[in-house]
Order: sequence, then C-alpha cells, then structure tokens
Amino acid sequence: MSNKIRFTQILRERPNLLVFGTNSFWLISDKLIKLFVAVFVSAWVARYLGPEQFGILAYATTFVAMFHAFSLLGLDNIVVRDVASNPDKAPNILGTALRLRLGGSVIAYSALLLTLLLTTKNEPTLLAVTLTIGLCLFFQVTDVIDLWFQANSQNRRTVIAKTSSYLLIASLKIGLILSGATLFYFAAAQVLETAFSAIALCVSYLFFKTKSNWTWDWDIAKRILQQSWPILISGLSILIYMRISVFYLQSFSGTAAVGVYAAGTSLSEVWYFIPTMLAASAAPIIARKRLDDKAGYTLTFKKLFALMWYFSLFIASINVVLSSFLINLLYGDDYQRSSAVLATHAFSLIAVSLGVFQSIWIVNEGRTRLSLYQALTGAAVAVILGFFLIPQYGVIGAAATTVCAQFAQAFLANAFFAPVLFRLQITSLWFFIDRSKHNANA
Repeated sequence: MSNKIRFTQILRERPNLLVFGTNSFWLISDKLIKLFVAVFVSAWVARYLGPEQFGILAYATTFVAMFHAFSLLGLDNIVVRDVASNPDKAPNILGTALRLRLGGSVIAYSALLLTLLLTTKNEPTLLAVTLTIGLCLFFQVTDVIDLWFQANSQNRRTVIAKTSSYLLIASLKIGLILSGATLFYFAAAQVLETAFSAIALCVSYLFFKTKSNWTWDWDIAKRILQQSWPILISGLSILIYMRISVFYLQSFSGTAAVGVYAAGTSLSEVWYFIPTMLAASAAPIIARKRLDDKAGYTLTFKKLFALMWYFSLFIASINVVLSSFLINLLYGDDYQRSSAVLATHAFSLIAVSLGVFQSIWIVNEGRTRLSLYQALTGAAVAVILGFFLIPQYGVIGAAATTVCAQFAQAFLANAFFAPVLFRLQITSLWFFIDRSKHNANA
C-alpha cells in the first residue's frame, strides 16, 4: 500500500484528525506570518526607541495586560466548551458572554485609570502611553466572535481577520520609524491593531453567523460566572507569575532594564503560539471525545502532552545555542544583556506548552478551582523568588524567576492538587518511546 493511499485511509478513519490538522494549519500559518514580521519589526522598533523608551512601551503593555485578564472574566474555554456541546444554545451563550465581556472591560479600564492616577502621576509619559494602550480593552470585546469560530472549527476566519490587521499595522510601524515618530504613536498603533481586528472579525462573522441573534440569558450568566471565577483569579495570578518580574525590574533597575528584559523574552515568547493554537484547535474535539470515548479522551491527552514535551525541549535548546547570535543580529549592542535573558527564559516554553493543554483537561473535568490553586502556587513562587533574585541578578534573575514560577504552576503543583493530571504529564514523557517498542514487538 502506497504512503498516499495509507494517509488517505487514516484521514478517512479519523475525521477528527483532519479537522484538527486543518484548523491547526490555519492558526499556525497565521502565527508564522506574525512571527516573521514581529521578529523583525519589533526588533526594529526596539532599536529605534532604545532600551529606555522601549522599556516604557513594554511596561505599559504589561500593566494593561493585568487589567485585560480581568476583562476576560475567565470565560473563553467555558464558552467554547458550551457552544461546541450545545450548538442550539449558541446565540444565548455568545450574547451573554459578549455583554459580560463589555461590562468587564468598562470596569477594567476604570480601575486602570484610577490605579495610574495614584501610582504614576509624576510620570506623564508613562501615564499617557498606558492609558492609550488601555483602549485596546474595549475593542477586544469582539473576540467573543473568535470563540464562536473556535467552537465550530472555523479558525481560518479569525486567522484572516487578525493577520490582515496585524500586517497593516506592522507596515504602519515601519512608516513611523522612517518618519521619526515619537513613542506615543507606537502606543496608538497597538490600539489601531485591535480596532482593525475587531472590525475584521465582525465582517467575517457576517459570512458565518449563528441561526438567530445573540441574546442575554440571566441563567447562563450566573452559571458561567460561577464556573469562571476561579479561572479569572487564576488568570490574574498567571499574569503575576509571568509578569511580576517586569514590575520588580521597574522598581529596582528602571525602565531601561525592562527594555532589555522585554527584548530577550520577546524572542522566547514568540514560540508560545504553537501550543496555544494547537490547543485552540483541539479543544472542541476533546470536548466531544469525552462524551463519546473516555479511553480515547485520556489517550489523546497523553499524546498531546508527549508532543509538547519533545517540541518545547527542542525549541528551547535551539534558543540557548543561538541566543547571542540572534540578539546581536536583531537588536544590536544596546541589548547585549538580552542574550542571557533569552537563554534562560527559553525553558519557559516547556511549562507553557504543558499548561495550555492542562487547561483543556481542567475545563472538561469540571476542575476549574484547580486552575486557581495552580496559579496561586506560581504567583507565590514568583513573588518570593523575584524579591530575592531580581535585586541581586537583575534581568537574568527576572528570567529565572519566571521560568521557576511557570514550572511550579504547570507541573509541580499538580503533584499535590491533581495527581491524575500529574501522572498523565509524567507518563507522557516516554509515551512515544513505549509506542515505538510496542510497534517493534508487534
């Protein structure tokens, strides 16, 4: 039997594999385009602004991200699961989620404004840049449309909408550099990107609409919020353990150190898109498989965890070997310390890869409070380690703090709070090895 015929037969016998592969292709294609553009455009922006101003932009973005996590309300995976499992109720679920998100965005921006007035009133540049980037909160409400697409394996529609917006703004940033624009215009460009993405998503929705208009449902709102509040708190805790280093650096070393740290972590974090996009494609398939095939459901998680272990270790090793070369090539002499940041922070991909798939397991098992325990563990590790490491070791201590906190959240915490999940993660390490031995003996 030829390889082509065998491959066709596999796809015919496993329709979920075809759906998963198709959606993953679209999502990964989108991110590869963004990866290529982001690496060069972001590096160009960093070179142009210099560590000090680039640090202000990075700090403002991180500050807004804290409030964005609140505006999300922890709804994403729950909405995708419910829409995939109950397609007839999609208009009610989506309409309720949209209104909840809008309310969350209003509260988040109000809190952002109040916090800035209390903490940065003597730093007008940082205040103006952060408030400008904060406007993104309102446009990102339309990402609820993306949840509708995810639940129906229509990720290509989101890809087309967001990629077109991203490329447009990347071109704008190049124009800003060539025209000698000030820092404020780069902050405004981030807002324009989310605005264009929102418009593009709305246009894309017109070609794949729900059967009826989106409506509000109090019962659905209560049920979603009851399930999502642990995810919301865990989301905030996740940002603490992933970004507390930025706040420590700002306090102990200043915005220039934040710029150096941001340059190193940006090259490490570009790889996060692969596990995230694979998880987005797999989530609705796994939700349906749990209902129909419990054994296959567990096996799927073993395969995915195994894939994440090997993929992330491979990419992390490449980043370590090439760290100095990449930083010197893309960012220049002003960012030499960023190479050590990249080499250290590269290992965060392992924890992130395990974490995005464990979040699907948590939602499907109804263990949303586990997310809270994990995130609080990671946050505690980050706060304590950062306090001791960052003042002494600077940007390298910041990177080490982040990696340790992520491993505590995505892996070690499961040994205490979710032994079943911990065993899945551990046994998946040698899953493909065992399968190879089994096939060889068969």
